Amino acid sequence: MCILLVEGWQPEDVLYEVALKEGYGLNVQIEQTAVNGVQRITDPDKSQSFYLTLAGKLALKNLRPLDLKKEDLFICRDSALDDEAAANLALQCRLKTI
Repeated sequence: MCILLVEGWQPEDVLYEVALKEGYGLNVQIEQTAVNGVQRITDPDKSQSFYLTLAGKLALKNLRPLDLKKEDLFICRDSALDDEAAANLALQCRLKTI
């Protein structure tokens, strides 16, 4: 998935664009998680959800409160993870980058 973050981009616009590209409807619910900057996006009609952050840099230790499982989808910016962090996170959950 490639989303170009252009000058003047708004986080909420990106959240909805990602949700649509993942097959979710426009009626998604967006909630802040216990991890600063990570939202949980839920489609109540499908009873599905995923995690998304637009943070510029991520530390895996900060994501521990999410308790990510193999079936969880986590989406972040490609530039937020170094190769080692991306590989480790991909072992914990389904990782997609934008």
